[in-house]
Amino acid sequence: MDSSKGDVLAQLIKTLTVSAAELSIDVVLVTPDRAIFSAAQHHRREQYRWPLNDAEVQDVVKLGRLAQQGHLALFLGAGVSIGAGLPGWGELLNELAERSTVEVPDLANFPALDQAQLLEKLMPDLGARVADIVLKVTTPSLAHALLAGLGCTEVVTTNYDQLYEEAVQAAGNGPISVLPRETTAPERSWILKMHGDVKRPESIVLTRRRFVTFDATAKPAGSLLQSMLLTKHLLVVGASLTDDNVSRLTLEVDEFRKANKLTGEFGTFLDVSDDPTRKLLWSDQLDWISCQGSDTADRVRQMEIFLDAVAAHASTDASWLLDERFDGLLEQDAQAVAAAARTLLTAAENVTDATMKPLVDALRDLGVGGR
Repeated sequence: MDSSKGDVLAQLIKTLTVSAAELSIDVVLVTPDRAIFSAAQHHRREQYRWPLNDAEVQDVVKLGRLAQQGHLALFLGAGVSIGAGLPGWGELLNELAERSTVEVPDLANFPALDQAQLLEKLMPDLGARVADIVLKVTTPSLAHALLAGLGCTEVVTTNYDQLYEEAVQAAGNGPISVLPRETTAPERSWILKMHGDVKRPESIVLTRRRFVTFDATAKPAGSLLQSMLLTKHLLVVGASLTDDNVSRLTLEVDEFRKANKLTGEFGTFLDVSDDPTRKLLWSDQLDWISCQGSDTADRVRQMEIFLDAVAAHASTDASWLLDERFDGLLEQDAQAVAAAARTLLTAAENVTDATMKPLVDALRDLGVGGR
């Protein structure tokens, strides 16, 4: 069986796909190494049809290509972490009020930022209490896992939790540097926590005061987001674009682009809100993808399917390509080329000096002699 892993893998994926459709269940295929994972993604990319319309498929291919080229960056909002079981803004404020050891007045008529401001006045350790709530959830959502699989090296989030970092680590793409409490490092991706981090409860941005003073206290963080908006294609997931600071930073970039006669969208927004008005508002800046469904759960499900397809198209690891165990995934002419490459490796290894070492290393990275 080991010599025909490609055939086995192809049949396994076909059987699982048919069974999942017939039984209306999700199936997770766990692979023992990166070679088998990348071979599976290649096969799915070539043979599998996701339940997406033609326009969505075009968006999938575009985003996957941008990820492969290192030109895709991520902006993650609370919606990604809500899927893991964390509370939304309103639920978080309610839970904080319920946990208070002092009487909290009725906050119903207060805007959310003012509710948080009052809670901080009653509970000076508000950040630590937020961290306690957030740290209860330790398992990333499916969206976290799919986003981690895109291999993006630059990420900005307004979330306080560590779930994306956990997902990146689990995908074998970690560790990841967390800004601003850590410095960047070569060959490491990074994530910027714009609104604070549970590892530093005092940094959490929740109150009106912290929002109003954001530019004065965290201007470099905002500048980093603006740099990404100018130099990358930003995929926005789980955000509402109602954050005044994020909106201001984005519109400043838009004004700068217009002043310099730059055209076209500078990002893609995955929308599960079913709110066409927001699409109209941001249509000049963002390519808007509205996930279809009869309710929020259905639309979130469609978003996950979309991200799964993008992750498959973003996969660049070809460590299976010249491994003869996976010849079953190649067409006959490609099998002949792979066999010739394996013969070339044998010849290159017989060169007595180190001249051919870069070629030997490259061929081995593509799976020659893999086991």
